[in-house]
Amino acid sequence: MPLTCFSLKVDSWLMDGNLLFEEAPYLKLIVKGRKSQLKRTVQLWFAYEDGSIYFLAHKNSQWWKNVSNEPRVEIELFDVAFQGLGRLVPDKIGQIFELFRRKYGQDQVERWYGGKQRSERQPVEVAVGRVIGKRPGPPKTIEPLISIS
Repeated sequence: MPLTCFSLKVDSWLMDGNLLFEEAPYLKLIVKGRKSQLKRTVQLWFAYEDGSIYFLAHKNSQWWKNVSNEPRVEIELFDVAFQGLGRLVPDKIGQIFELFRRKYGQDQVERWYGGKQRSERQPVEVAVGRVIGKRPGPPKTIEPLISIS
């Protein structure tokens, strides 16, 4: 059974993009339903490296099947929305698991993806296009890691 991981190529428009993508615990992926043709939003854990964001999908998940059917997606991080274009990247599964271990820790990754579940993961790459806007609502901030009194 092939594995599927998603990677997002990040444009240079965001000067601190590395920090945003490294610090965010999850992001939202908006896909088009292959049967309903309606937009579907899923919150996903991810890993970031060198301008790419990677996802690990379970083989039974609908979102990666929707991306396989319609590769044009939207990505939302801290209310900023991007266009994206997805494709399968099964050759990157080992690299993606290592990135997840570094970000979330060995124990957490084993609980989420360990054992038999590892073989049920699907790797997909989503190249990030232009920014398409900011979602309405109050601004979100990144909490400081250290407070000075």
